[in-house]
Amino acid sequence: MEQTLNARNIDALCASFQEARIILSAAELDVFSKFRSGPRSVKELCELYGWNTRALQILLDALAAMGFLSKQGESYSIEDHMSKLLDSDSEESILPMLLHRVHMWNSWSNLTPIVTGNYDFESFFKAPRSRDDMEAFIGAMEVIGQQKAREIAKDINLQDRRKLLDIGAGSGVYSRALLELNPALTATLFDLPVVIEMTRDKMSKSNMAHRIRYAEGDYNTDTLPSGHDVALLSAIIHINGRDKNRSLFAKAFEALQPNSLLIIRDHVMEDSRISPEDGAIFAVNMLVATREGNTYTFTEVSEDLMAAGFHDIRLVREGSSMDQLITAIK
Repeated sequence: MEQTLNARNIDALCASFQEARIILSAAELDVFSKFRSGPRSVKELCELYGWNTRALQILLDALAAMGFLSKQGESYSIEDHMSKLLDSDSEESILPMLLHRVHMWNSWSNLTPIVTGNYDFESFFKAPRSRDDMEAFIGAMEVIGQQKAREIAKDINLQDRRKLLDIGAGSGVYSRALLELNPALTATLFDLPVVIEMTRDKMSKSNMAHRIRYAEGDYNTDTLPSGHDVALLSAIIHINGRDKNRSLFAKAFEALQPNSLLIIRDHVMEDSRISPEDGAIFAVNMLVATREGNTYTFTEVSEDLMAAGFHDIRLVREGSSMDQLITAIK
């Protein structure tokens, strides 16, 4: 953190949750989409959706004060540029990301009992993740990845590669970026059946759909598809403990052809584990959301890759926001 910490900005930092909660509740209610056809009053919205008049008035006024809505008399509206970002029907909408933040809000609320050892993690994991949560997560990864994937793809030379295996592919946004830059490349997207169902639907609208195939499975329990000369682990290793990562690397090693390339995109921490700052904070996200997840140093990742048989391990892209790249050769 670059700023000098003092009483005022520490309190401001702690108070920032209030604005975040206002935006997230509006996202949960899909408030921003309600002005798609024009201005609406509190009375109209409450009659349509059965919401609480006093509560909605206060929420909309706060959103207007923050610049998310405009207010004229008793009517509220949304500017076009905000509608593009927040309307659920907009192709540019970041609403899936906000809905994922809602899920994060709930898990982060357990941080204190997790640290004190008084939290029942098993009960947390017994509850299956809802399809809505999963769709929000996959949508969020698509939103985050669209620009970042194009930038990162430029730092990976795949001219001599022909078959990409994207392990835990999610929305496939990183595979798409690599396919755009490498016309001779094809891709196999590997993920859980529910994710592949969502991704297949999204990819069907892409002009690269004919270069993509799909494989359903769980990388923790299933064998990975073989016959590829490059594999991608994008934002995967932070979900696992090191033992699981070693097992995953070993599976990737077995699945790949000789002289294949493995690419890892993730936070890569300095040995102190406090830099990059985003990575240290993201480790807390893994603490509250996974059984064993963390962010790892280059030394740790290298050790685990070597244990699986990989060599020529390099940090080929530095960064601060999960945009670092490690490569290794089978």
